[in-house]
Amino acid sequence: MKTLFLTLILAALSVISAKAQKIELEKVIINKDNCTITRKSDGKVFPLYGRFKVDNDFYDFRIKIVDHGEDVRIKVRDNSTDWCCEFTESDFYDVKVKIDDSFYDVTVKIDNDFPGISH
Repeated sequence: MKTLFLTLILAALSVISAKAQKIELEKVIINKDNCTITRKSDGKVFPLYGRFKVDNDFYDFRIKIVDHGEDVRIKVRDNSTDWCCEFTESDFYDVKVKIDDSFYDVTVKIDNDFPGISH
């Protein structure tokens, strides 16, 4: 009986922790383990690190810059990086974003001290 009870608790905890590793927003899914963001419309996966470009016409995601209540805190660096939530602006990009206060997929806070995924 104790073994069954422990098995059920461990199974429930693994389901809870698996769900905690992915944040599902309206149009995107953020994966904490892989540090990626996935577009729900086509399933395309992008890294949440590396090089980005602001492009208002041809973009992968629309972001809203906020001071609090963010989905992701990013650090903007001068040089390229592979650390989660650290980006550098470049014409040779991994991700193109549009900054849009009205219609956005993800809220972002620029935080050079504590970058990371918020939820």
